[in-house]
Amino acid sequence: MTVARVEGKWVDVELPSGSVRLRRDLFELLEGIRRFGSISRACNAMGVTVKTGLSWLRAAEGAIGQTLAIRSRGGRGGGGAQLTKEGSELLVAYYNAMSVMKPGFVASLMEEVFSARNRLQGRVTSITKGDIVSLVEVELYPQQQIKAIVTTHSLERLGLRRDSKVGVIVKATEVMLIAL
Repeated sequence: MTVARVEGKWVDVELPSGSVRLRRDLFELLEGIRRFGSISRACNAMGVTVKTGLSWLRAAEGAIGQTLAIRSRGGRGGGGAQLTKEGSELLVAYYNAMSVMKPGFVASLMEEVFSARNRLQGRVTSITKGDIVSLVEVELYPQQQIKAIVTTHSLERLGLRRDSKVGVIVKATEVMLIAL
């Protein structure tokens, strides 16, 4: 699944079976589901009704032919929702397309999602891999090193290796890495 073009309030998505045009609002809804774990909270954050959000989601799932979010009804413990693998891949494809179209998109997204303004770029110089957590050493500039402890699962998911380019996000309480 690839986002081919973002134009106004529409997003063109390339599928093996052809091209589909989706509402740009859908991607904000998917991000809200990812962030809040709830369709109603995602809709509330967007200022739309749950009925509207579900309508967008069902229309997109019908057009794509895949489930984008798994929903569970409320009740005693409350309901919830989470993105499927396909929903996450679609959201990542959208973010990739936006980062090409608008060079400042990734920086503003990180500020919004992580409220982190301290972003640096570097190169991985060393990885000490453990069963559960791993130590990643990053060279920011010659003679400047920073170390981050990440889960080994995240290390593998990001595909980090020696000499990988990474973004380093520094918050008051933690350091996060993103693959570049």
